[in-house]
Amino acid sequence: RGDITTLLIEAHGNSDGRFEVFLRFVAGLSSPQAAWILEEFLGQFPNQTICRVIDWVEEEVQRQIRNAGSEFGERRLLNTLHYLFESHNPALAQKALESV
Repeated sequence: RGDITTLLIEAHGNSDGRFEVFLRFVAGLSSPQAAWILEEFLGQFPNQTICRVIDWVEEEVQRQIRNAGSEFGERRLLNTLHYLFESHNPALAQKALESV
């Protein structure tokens, strides 16, 4: 069993986009509203894992904002903002985007 942060980094590092839906899904599971719906099928999403996903989304948004100087960087930022949206976490959005 691997660490969720490592899995997220590796999946996001894949440049062909094949893991984008997976990453959005995992970011969405960090939302309590979404998690309780899926809990019946997937079991409870551990709180420590949720915190790691939230931390990763925040760090990734901030990293992509700093690297948005090219067309590729802007595309990556847009994809990363989708993770932020899927998290349905206004406090995370405010914290991640406070530097903008």
